[in-house]
Amino acid sequence: MSDRLIDLLLRLSPRERRLLALLVCVALPVALAAGWLIPLQERRAAADRARIEAADLQIWVTARVADKTRLDAAAGPGGGAPLRPIGSSGIEQSLIEAGLRPAVSELGARAGGVVELRFDEVDFVRLANWLSATAPVWGYTIGAFRFEALDTPSKVAARLTLSPPE
Repeated sequence: MSDRLIDLLLRLSPRERRLLALLVCVALPVALAAGWLIPLQERRAAADRARIEAADLQIWVTARVADKTRLDAAAGPGGGAPLRPIGSSGIEQSLIEAGLRPAVSELGARAGGVVELRFDEVDFVRLANWLSATAPVWGYTIGAFRFEALDTPSKVAARLTLSPPE
């Protein structure tokens, strides 16, 4: 095998041998980097972004738990009188004031005073700030919620089901 390779190289002119050496020393590593290393680097960057987003979400959830604990403690042992639900029109007004109304895909009321909200694409920080400011006074409990990260940074799809107090 090596004899055939040596014979092949000896038949080449010096210029052809230099070009072959350049191909092996430069083009092959560049092709390797473009085909293998760059996609690995992109996947690592995506994983880092996902980790940072998950950490931000964890911080937000922890802050909301602390807010709930503080509000429960302020309400006293009897839990205080339940707030009267503001209704879907009150929720819509608060969404308008927060600048989130254009992002609402669905805002509907079901039997029993249950309100459903759906956002197909909304800025997570603005939604979280609106929830933090409105939730203590709107008279609803969040019966169900779902947040899904989108490809756009800081954008989520969200569904909320709000129930009046029992």
